[in-house]
Amino acid sequence: MTLPTDPAVDGELLSPVRRLTPQRNDQGLGTGQVLALRPDVPIRQVPSVVSLLSRQVARTTARRSGRALLSLLGLVAFVAIWKLAQDSGLGRRGTIPDPFAIPRAILVEWRSGRMTSAIESSLVHYAWGLLMGTGLGFALGIATALSETLDSLLGWVIRLLRPIPPLAWVIFAIAWFRISHEGAAFVISIGVFWVNYFATYSAAGSVDPKYYELARAFQQDGPVKRLLGVTLPASAPGILAGARTGIGSALMALIAAELIGMPGIGQEMNVAAGIGDYTTVAVYMLVISLIYTLSDAAFVRLQKQVMQWHPS
Repeated sequence: MTLPTDPAVDGELLSPVRRLTPQRNDQGLGTGQVLALRPDVPIRQVPSVVSLLSRQVARTTARRSGRALLSLLGLVAFVAIWKLAQDSGLGRRGTIPDPFAIPRAILVEWRSGRMTSAIESSLVHYAWGLLMGTGLGFALGIATALSETLDSLLGWVIRLLRPIPPLAWVIFAIAWFRISHEGAAFVISIGVFWVNYFATYSAAGSVDPKYYELARAFQQDGPVKRLLGVTLPASAPGILAGARTGIGSALMALIAAELIGMPGIGQEMNVAAGIGDYTTVAVYMLVISLIYTLSDAAFVRLQKQVMQWHPS
């Protein structure tokens, strides 16, 4: 194959596709000849395009670096204000822990084994409560959103129970389950249930009716087909947003339940506060923050995988 040399090609817009055209030789046999390449960008303009892309990458990198620096400065300022408040004696004496004493307190709690035991207990409560509350809230939210009869039947029951905070159920949790993992999971599931119920109910109830008409036109009119093909895909963003909010609600209910007497992080905080060890209290507060951060990051990653098809 030979490349044709055509001076008129220089500086023109060239096609990015190589095309073979049949040629006949003296013996009548076909040979291939490559036509001139015609890229979408003139050859002489390629350096300027590369320069433009380089500048855009540099601006993006600088912007991200600036945001990271601001975040770091905010964290430093927070610790500085905390230390200033501790040194100035703000509040009752000894109730504001020294931020620079926290690393040592973390090592003490870790080496004693109390931290690992408390985290294990709390994670059991957290996982079971989160799963039960999310599952039940999702199921009932979908059911009441799609059934006017069920919605009317449960309307006043939901209005009656919704204002009761999860902490109020601790008394019944102790009476029914004693001080156990089941009781803590029960209290947590109540707080998570309401968040997921209302998120699912709102998302599933606000699906555009035109989607159901379109499904009917394509003979996808059965209840199961409507649920799987229309309701769930259309309401998925709202449902997942509620599930993500439930992660934080579960932690709040978890600590509230354990402060009352359930074993776990909350109980360790209560014991430390009882002897005036507020540095250890702060340590377990940071542990709570870490658990939430890791849980939320894992959920966001899962959400992106599930919602790959969604245009947003």
